[in-house]
Amino acid sequence: MSQVREPAFDQAVAMVLRVGAFSCFFVMVAGLLAGILISTHVGLEVERVGVLLMLATPVVRVVVACFLFFYEKDWKYGWISLGVLVILMLGLVFGIGEH
Repeated sequence: MSQVREPAFDQAVAMVLRVGAFSCFFVMVAGLLAGILISTHVGLEVERVGVLLMLATPVVRVVVACFLFFYEKDWKYGWISLGVLVILMLGLVFGIGEH
């Protein structure tokens, strides 16, 4: 694969990060407003969803990068991205329940 990637690759990855960041922000603000206006419990649950969105954004970015690398037949970086995704998933599976 050549050293120069298509701008569409970078735009797709940037779009994932942008959508994740904005959606997380708006959900967190909605949780804050719900906590102030409705009840603290509802606000905390909505804010918890915002935090989960914040944590999921980098994982989705790795998935998108992995698919795009394999689509472009850039096997080296595709396998590296897949390895990173496997490490993230193993951390998720074995990290649940740890306090």
